Amino acid sequence: MKLRCLRCQREWPLDPTRWRCSCGGVLEILGGPSFDAAQLDADAYTLWRYRDALPLPDGTVPVSLGEGWTPLVDALWSGRPVRFKSESLNPTGSFKDRGAALLVTALKAADVDSVVEDSSGNAGAALSAYAARAGLAATVFVPAHASPVKQAQIAVYGADIVAVPGTRTDTARAVLEAVAEGAVYATHAYSPFYPHGMKTVAFELWEQSGGSAPRDVVVPLGHGGLLLGLHLGFAELLSAGVIEHQPRLFGVQAEACAPLALAWQKGASEVAPVEEEKTVAGGVRIAAPPWGPQVLAAVRESGGAIVALSDEEILSAQENLARKGFYVEPTSALPVAALDHLDERLGDSPVVILTGSGFKSPPKVR
Repeated sequence: MKLRCLRCQREWPLDPTRWRCSCGGVLEILGGPSFDAAQLDADAYTLWRYRDALPLPDGTVPVSLGEGWTPLVDALWSGRPVRFKSESLNPTGSFKDRGAALLVTALKAADVDSVVEDSSGNAGAALSAYAARAGLAATVFVPAHASPVKQAQIAVYGADIVAVPGTRTDTARAVLEAVAEGAVYATHAYSPFYPHGMKTVAFELWEQSGGSAPRDVVVPLGHGGLLLGLHLGFAELLSAGVIEHQPRLFGVQAEACAPLALAWQKGASEVAPVEEEKTVAGGVRIAAPPWGPQVLAAVRESGGAIVALSDEEILSAQENLARKGFYVEPTSALPVAALDHLDERLGDSPVVILTGSGFKSPPKVR
């Protein structure tokens, strides 16, 4: 296995501490294993049932908190059947546990003993929990405006918090200063291991759908790691001959910070940075997603689309979801709110990924 830069095509040995090419391009993993139904561990009800499809050296001991194998729940939205994949029920309350589990496992196997990360909350909480599980020291840089509930969760795992005034972009700049001084960057925004953790969502959807692929999958869209992971996972299933088509992938952004949606509307293949405005969907407040071109290409290849919604629509969907028994944070409500916009494009029973628990955000009491 090795790493290859998607910009300059330079290749590197597989190394979980390398998060970006020297040219600044993002990296992909080459020569890794892919899905093989015969290798599935039917006795494991975590993402590690797909251990043989994950890019880790033989004999690597997983760092696990029981992540994955989340429920796929039938529901109705505006009178139409939908299925909610409840990633909010992962150990730290979000889908980020999948990427963190794989990345921390790889870092632990590489004898790393301390890491840094930047996050608006969920990725930082996931990294902190898995670092604690693995015995690694963690420092998480967060925007000072990040949810106090999420900051408290990061801290309770024993991680050090560096609160950075200003925007989410300012936080990313701050962590890179620490990385320049030698810190190991356990980044959900760049690490090529993260999409491989996320691809296990596709594998689970295949199993939970009776050995078939859903027609449509709708996800919130910030950096794009979840969408890329789904695209990767379904491609492996297609290559293995166990599904007949790739699902259409639909990404949903907040209007206040929607660089991918703007690029999509223009028919562009590159993503221009945007001004980072405030939004209730803090998990997708990403002004310059590093994987932008790859996200656009994956959505186009799948036949999907990218849309952006207002905070009012997001909050309304969050409240309506709660009335149906699903308590999620605003970012998780994004793809549900988009169902009404995408209604004519979607087939029967689209899958919507509920990415984060409502316990992640300060409650509103009436």
